[in-house]
Amino acid sequence: MKMSKWLWLLPVMAVLMADAGAQEGFVPHRKIRVAKAVDFKFDGGIDSPVWKNQPQHKFMCYVTDVNLIGRAPVESGSVQYLYDDRYLYVRAHFTDSDVMTTATAHGGHFYIQGDVLELFVKPAAGSYYWEIYGSPNKLRTRFHYQARGMLGMPSGFAANEVPILVDAKVDGTLNDARDTDRSWTVLLGVPRRELEKYGTPFAPGNTWYIFASRYNYGAGLPKEELSSFPQIQNGYHSHEHYAEIIFGK
Repeated sequence: MKMSKWLWLLPVMAVLMADAGAQEGFVPHRKIRVAKAVDFKFDGGIDSPVWKNQPQHKFMCYVTDVNLIGRAPVESGSVQYLYDDRYLYVRAHFTDSDVMTTATAHGGHFYIQGDVLELFVKPAAGSYYWEIYGSPNKLRTRFHYQARGMLGMPSGFAANEVPILVDAKVDGTLNDARDTDRSWTVLLGVPRRELEKYGTPFAPGNTWYIFASRYNYGAGLPKEELSSFPQIQNGYHSHEHYAEIIFGK
C-alpha cells in the first residue's frame, strides 16, 4: 500500500533522469574548422570539386530522449563550410525519398512548409544572431534577432534585408509523392557585410558560433524528422550547443 502511493512519481522521475542524461551527453561549443576558399564562384559552386576536400559534418537526430544521443536520422544529411573575403558558403546534402515544399516566395517560415536547411550564425561578442533558410526550390529567408529573449517580436522578422545567395538541386521529382526521390542539395552564400554590420568581423581573431539544422517531411516518414549538426536538444535556438568556428587562413 505504501509503495503504490508513490507509483505516480515514476514517470516523472524517468523523464527527469532522461533529460539529465541527455544534458550530460552533449559537449557545448564543439569546434569546426572552416577553410578559406580560393577563387570560389557561387554560380556552379554547388557541384564544385572543392567540396570533395572539405569535412562533411554528419547530421544527428534532434534529442527528445536520452536514447537519441549519438543516433543518426532515418534519412541522412551533412553540411560543409567555406568562406572568403565576401561570403560564408554553406553546402548541405540530404538523402530524401520525398523532396517536397509548399513554399512559393522568399522570406517565409519554410519549416512549416516542407523540407528546409536552417542555418544559425552568432558572434560570441553579442546577443544577436541570424536564422537563414534555403529550400529545395531555391528560396531563401533571412531572420535577424537582437537576442534570444526577443524571439517572436516583429523586429526579428526583417527578412531579406541583404540578399542571401541560394542554389539547390533535386535528385528526383520535387513535390511528387508518387515516386521515390534520392536526395537534394542546397548551397547558401551569406554576405559577410551582413554578418559584420554590428561590428564583429567574421574572420580569424573573433569567436563565432554556427549551427545547421533540417526539417524533413515526406510521404514515407511516420512524422517530420528533425536533425542537425551539432546534435541538439531544447530547440534549434539553443546557442549552448552551437559549434565554434575555427577560421582557416
